[in-house]
Amino acid sequence: MCSPRAKGVFPEDHPQFIGVTGLGGHTRVDEVLVADRPRHTLVLGTRMGESTSFWAGELTPREAFIHVDADPGAFGLAYPDVPTHAVVADVGRYVTALADALGAPADAAPTLARPARGGPVPRPTGPVRPQHLLAELQRVIVDDTDAWLMAESGNAFCWSTHLLRFATPGRYRVSTGFGSMGHATSGVVGAALARGGKAFALVGDGAMMMMNEVHAAVQYRADAVWVVLNDACYLMCAQGMRVMGWEPFACDLPRVDFVALARAIGADGERVEREAEVGPALARAAAARGPWVIDVAVDPTEAPPSGRRNKSLMQQGFTGAGGHP
Repeated sequence: MCSPRAKGVFPEDHPQFIGVTGLGGHTRVDEVLVADRPRHTLVLGTRMGESTSFWAGELTPREAFIHVDADPGAFGLAYPDVPTHAVVADVGRYVTALADALGAPADAAPTLARPARGGPVPRPTGPVRPQHLLAELQRVIVDDTDAWLMAESGNAFCWSTHLLRFATPGRYRVSTGFGSMGHATSGVVGAALARGGKAFALVGDGAMMMMNEVHAAVQYRADAVWVVLNDACYLMCAQGMRVMGWEPFACDLPRVDFVALARAIGADGERVEREAEVGPALARAAAARGPWVIDVAVDPTEAPPSGRRNKSLMQQGFTGAGGHP
């Protein structure tokens, strides 16, 4: 299993891969660990913060964590009551030495049934469901190119962490520390320039208006692509408020034509309003040179895989409308 930041470090198509923990992760992780709780859990290079673990008891071993990190301050932060064997070491060197010490396994490694993949059948009318958009991102960009992909804080984080699958490390980036909006809308330009090739950012319309560097991408001819979830709303906030028993407030946004905005400052792109248009639009963006914006009219009624985040907030003391922490 891996954290959202570590997608691809262990191939997600491997038969021993359980899933991703934390925000946008997979309930399958909890189910497998509860059914057969390990004696020890090896933790490599993560502090197991809220976005990675939600501090869920399902992730704890029967006896102790074996926690490897170069920073001694990482040990015991997330689960202070769980015994931890602290190992101050470089993770890569530790894993290499551990593999050498263990040698070849005596028995065949266990395999797990793989979850079903693929998106819903495209519908001819109506706004684009995020599930279909992510299935096409997987097919056209993740599977058929070597482009990097960043996910913005919000529903983009949840959908991409939950649905995309990476077989190699270093191609996926999310911000699980502060979760600052604008991390991907601006960072995708640096990513494209750093690799000298394509970098995609899946972003919300709120983050895109809050902070982006399309003009900088024009200036430096960066091969950056913004895929905008355009629902005229801070949708994660609105959906979270409803779950907590509030009537959403201060979440609606004026709808923006992001293609017109991109063209006004020297970039290009296209608007996507139907599911059949998603794949061809992504293919054109992958082939285009310079900055490109895909403005996707997404269906705001689809619930993202963020329920565990709401559960975490409640466990931390938030009781919803009229309640007190």
